[in-house]
Amino acid sequence: MNTTKRQSVLWAGCLISATLSTGALAQLAPGGFTSAINSPTADVLSPGTANGSWNNSIPEKGRSTPAVGSFGSANLGFGILPGLEVVGRLAYEGDLHCNQYLVSPPCSGVRDLSAGAKYQLPLRFGWDTRLAFGAADVGGAATNFRSYYGVATSSMGAFDVTLGYGRGNHAYSAVDGVFGSTQVFLSDNWRALAEYDSREWRAGMRYARALTEQLSLELGASRKLSNRTEQQAWQAGLGLTFSFDKHSFNEGMRKTGTMTSAAAQVPAVPLAPPDAIPVPTPPAPAMASAQAVTPTPAAVPSSAEPTATQARRAEALAERLRRGGFSAVWVGFDDAHSWVVQAEPLTWRKNRLDALGVALALWQKHAQTDERLQLTLSYLQDPVLTVKTNAACLVKFAEGNWWCDGQAAMTIDNGQSGRSPSLGWAVAPALISHWDKLQPQFEIGPVLRQHVGNEVGLYSASVGLDLGWELALGRGLLWQGQFTVPVVNTDNFDSDKAFGSERVRSGIESSFVSYQQRFGPRLWAQGSVGYVQHNDYGGQLDLAWLSPKGGLRLSAIGGYYVGKDASGLTSDTVSHPIGLAAARWSVIDGRWMLEAQAGQFYNQDSGIRLASHHWFGDNRLTLYYRDTQYNGSIDTGRVKYAGFEISMPIGERAATMVGPATVRGLDQWVYGLGSRVGNSINSLNAGYGVMPVVRHGLLSDTLDYDRAGMTDIMANIYRVRAMLRQQADQP
Repeated sequence: MNTTKRQSVLWAGCLISATLSTGALAQLAPGGFTSAINSPTADVLSPGTANGSWNNSIPEKGRSTPAVGSFGSANLGFGILPGLEVVGRLAYEGDLHCNQYLVSPPCSGVRDLSAGAKYQLPLRFGWDTRLAFGAADVGGAATNFRSYYGVATSSMGAFDVTLGYGRGNHAYSAVDGVFGSTQVFLSDNWRALAEYDSREWRAGMRYARALTEQLSLELGASRKLSNRTEQQAWQAGLGLTFSFDKHSFNEGMRKTGTMTSAAAQVPAVPLAPPDAIPVPTPPAPAMASAQAVTPTPAAVPSSAEPTATQARRAEALAERLRRGGFSAVWVGFDDAHSWVVQAEPLTWRKNRLDALGVALALWQKHAQTDERLQLTLSYLQDPVLTVKTNAACLVKFAEGNWWCDGQAAMTIDNGQSGRSPSLGWAVAPALISHWDKLQPQFEIGPVLRQHVGNEVGLYSASVGLDLGWELALGRGLLWQGQFTVPVVNTDNFDSDKAFGSERVRSGIESSFVSYQQRFGPRLWAQGSVGYVQHNDYGGQLDLAWLSPKGGLRLSAIGGYYVGKDASGLTSDTVSHPIGLAAARWSVIDGRWMLEAQAGQFYNQDSGIRLASHHWFGDNRLTLYYRDTQYNGSIDTGRVKYAGFEISMPIGERAATMVGPATVRGLDQWVYGLGSRVGNSINSLNAGYGVMPVVRHGLLSDTLDYDRAGMTDIMANIYRVRAMLRQQADQP
C-alpha cells in the first residue's frame, strides 16, 4: 500500500471515528475515566479537549487518617484522537506536605500518581449503542487501583444506560466485576444518575453549563445507597472542560447540531478542518511543488509599466509589510513584470501560516487583477517558504477554492524556488536600518518547575518569570538567551530541601550564539555555543533532514557541556557529553506524529525516548515514555518514566512593536507531569532523558516547531485562508 493510500485509509478511519464518537459528559470519575459517577461509560473526551476534575473521595477505599489532612482525587484527561482519551490521576490522603520518608507513624495513607486510557470503537449499533474498553492505573510506581474493563452505553430518548465488566488485581481496584449505570437527562443543564460500581449502589445529580465557547463547567454530588465497603457516603466533585483549538477564527472547525448536555457544548475538534482534506479528483495540489505547477500566467501589458512607477509601488508595499510586522523586506519585479517579494516575519512568530496569510493579504491590497506573485518568507534571511499565485487566484483561494482556471490556485514550496529578480528592487540591504538588521525581540512567559505526588509532598513548585531575547547578527547568525526571576517557592524548593537544586534562580539561565546553514534540499545544520541551565557551558551541533513531502524527519544532536555540580553540595566539575539520533513520522498530517530518540542524554544517561505528538491548532500534547540508564560511577540501574507535556503559546498571536523591538508571549510554553513506572522504588530524581534546549533556531523556527513539511502545511492551510479573510477587513 503506497503512502497516499495509507493516508487515505487513516483519514477515512479517523473521520468515521470523529463522526461516531460521542462528546464526553465532561466530568471524570475519581478512577480516571469518563463516567456516570464512579463507574465507566462508553463515552470519551472529544479530540482536542482537556478535562480537569476534583472529587472529595477515593471511592476504591475508605479514609485511614480521618483526623489528618485531606482526602480525594484529582484528574487531568485529554482527548488525543477520535475515540481515544488518556487520563492522569492523583489520589491523596492525609497531610499533603509531610515527608513520608521521615515521619513515623506515616502522616499520609495514599499519595499515588497514575494513568489510564479508554478507547471507543468506531462502531454503532441499535439504540445508538457504543462500545469501549479501557484500563485504569496502568502507570506509576504503585498500582493500587489497576483495572481493565469493557463497557457499552446505549441512548434511548432521555436515558443513557450503561453495562460493563471489569477485572482488577488489587483489593482497591477501580472496578472488579459487573457494573452499570443509568443517566436521565432532565434538561440541557441537569441530569439524574444511578449506578452500581461493582461494589456499591449510588445515586446523584449533575449540573453542566457552558461558560464560554471553549470552556464548560460541571458540578456533581451523589450519595451511597448501600454499605458494603468503607467507601465515603457523600461524594462531591467538579470538572472543567477546555477546548485547546481556537477553531481558527471559526474556519469550519465547529460541529453543528444541538447537543444534549451543556457540558458537551464544547465542540469536538475534528481531526482536520475540511480545507485540509486533499481533493480526490483531480489530484490535490497538496503535493505539488512550486516548480511543477504554476498559476496561469497573466498577460503582460502591451506597454511595460515604467520602472519608476514599479519602484513607487514596490516601496509602498515594502513599507506596508514593515508596518504589518515584517523585517528584512525585499520587494521588486522580475523581467515578466511579476512581483517578487521576500520578507521575514517579525511580529508573526508563533505560526508561519499566519505570517503567510498576513503577507499575502498585504500584497493583495496593492495588486492589480492580472498580476502574479512570488512570495518568500525567510528566517535569519534564509528562505523557508515560497508561494506562487496571482491576484485573481488568490481571491478564489480565500473563498475556499483549490483550483483556478484548471490549475492550483496557489503553489507552496518549503524552500526557495522560482525566478530571481533582475530589476526594480525598492529595498536593498544597504538601505535596511541597523536595528532592522538586528531585529531585537523579547519573549516573556512563566517558569514552572514542579514535583507532584511523591513521598516528599503532594505538590511542590518553584515559579518564576522568564525574559528571553534574540538579536539577528547576520544571515543565519543569532544571539539568544533567557533571564529568569524567581517569584515564589514552596518549602521543598528551598535551597536546603529536596528540590533546592532545581529551583528558579535569578540570573541568566542560558545564552547562545548559533549559526545555521542549509546544505542541500531540506537538509540543515546548526551550531550553538554558550551557556545552558544557568551554570553549564559548551556547545552542540544539530542536524535535521525532511523527506520531500515532510512526513519523515531525521535529526541528530551532538554536543559537550561542562559545569559545576547542580546540587551545590560539591564543587566538582560535571561533564555532559551528548549524542542523540531521532526519527519522526507524521501518522496523520499536521495532527499526529510519532517520534523515537536514542543515544546519550544530557545527564550521562543513555537509552531511548518514545513520544506521540498530537497537534490541536497551535497547541501540542505529547505523551512520552523514556527508558535510560545512568553511565556514571554509581550504578543506579535502568530508570523508566512516562508522562505528558502540553506545549502552548502564551499571549496574542502577534507580537507588539515597542520602538525598534518587539515584545511577545512565549511562542511555546511547556507544562508536563511524569511518573516513574515499572519499579516500586519511587525515586525523586527525575533528571533522566534530558536534552539541552536551544530555544530558537533550527528545530523551532526554521522547521516551525516541526510543522514545515509540505503535507503538514497543507493540513493546516486553513490558517492562511483565515488570516486572508481577517486582514481583508483591516484598513
